[in-house]
Amino acid sequence: MNKKRYESKSVVSAYINMRLQNPEVMIIVKHRESISGKHVLDIGCGSGRTTAILKNLSSGYVGLDYSLEMVESCRKRFEGVSFLHGDVRDMSEFKDGEFDYVMFSFNGLDSINHEERLNGLMEIRRVLKQEGLFVFSSHNRNHRYAISNPKMKFSTTPCKQVGNIIKYFVSIRNRLRNKNHQVFKDQYAIINDVAHDYAMLTYYIDKVNQVKQLDDMGFETIEMYDTLGNMLDMDSVDKDSAWIYYVAKKFV
Repeated sequence: MNKKRYESKSVVSAYINMRLQNPEVMIIVKHRESISGKHVLDIGCGSGRTTAILKNLSSGYVGLDYSLEMVESCRKRFEGVSFLHGDVRDMSEFKDGEFDYVMFSFNGLDSINHEERLNGLMEIRRVLKQEGLFVFSSHNRNHRYAISNPKMKFSTTPCKQVGNIIKYFVSIRNRLRNKNHQVFKDQYAIINDVAHDYAMLTYYIDKVNQVKQLDDMGFETIEMYDTLGNMLDMDSVDKDSAWIYYVAKKFV
């Protein structure tokens, strides 16, 4: 849904400076044995935010991204590392059960619609070995600010205030363009949220429906984390977590 946005030079540059988030660090440390010396597929590798640690731990790292600009950025930063321009919905370049560990970081799965998401999950399951781990994050529909509208920010610095005004009107324009494309279902929603000044449509799901979705696709959810790194269960209050991290295992 948001391919053009992720191909922009400004977004590629911004992603270069991003670091691992707390839950990602905790998951990698806790499940290090599933990565060390194993074959790892890093879907949505972006500009290489997760590459450094995963390539050093694994014996066979492959980074995959839908944005060619992101892939080219990674190839420049990490010489000799395998990066492919590809699509989670069709990963026919990989064999069945090729990877021990698959990561789809930073809510990348939320940039495609519902039917394509299910196709992507089927492909991830196909390329994952039995008992292999699938780690990803997804926007939390229960988040208190999941639905919002553009707001003007104020600054006493004239130059900053000019920027705030421009940003506000850009957000208004984007919001008007995208709000009618939103989708609200019982199981999920596609929301025009605040990201990139309301320029995108993003998939949101609560943890109950996400666990069921994973189960329907052949995965067992073994852990969930909020953005601070707190472990969650089905009854946990999660309104302050913009997205949730899931650790799932492929079952027969």
